[in-house]
Amino acid sequence: MNTRLPSKGDIKFLMAEDVRPEVGGKFSLIGVIPGERFAVQGEPPPGVAFAIPSVSFLFVLGGASAGNFRGHFRIVAPDKKTVVTEMPFEKPIQKAAGKTAMFAAGSKPFIGPALGTYTAHLDLGKVKFKFPFTVEKATDAKKEA
Repeated sequence: MNTRLPSKGDIKFLMAEDVRPEVGGKFSLIGVIPGERFAVQGEPPPGVAFAIPSVSFLFVLGGASAGNFRGHFRIVAPDKKTVVTEMPFEKPIQKAAGKTAMFAAGSKPFIGPALGTYTAHLDLGKVKFKFPFTVEKATDAKKEA
């Protein structure tokens, strides 16, 4: 297979509380988070800004890219230094020309040192992608009325 590296336009992502692989290459998304912004509720444990059971990302790789790509995923805190989650993919991401590949990554639990804009980093072979998303404190609906 000839390798053609993916471009930013070839990859999309969805955020959810959990992403589960299904039979036949499908995925189930639980608690889809609309946009790239979500609100956390409740009081966090001491020493952190928030703690939630999980956050997951479903990546959809399309376009003309093709090849087997070693994958690496990490989430970096708003200070752009603190790595909150880091994981290499066990198997290379396989993408055939003219086909779509889907794969998931995430953090269980997702504990953050600060509210603000986090960055999900996805490395596929020699290509690096960044996906910013914002974590904010939920507001009380009664206060907004």
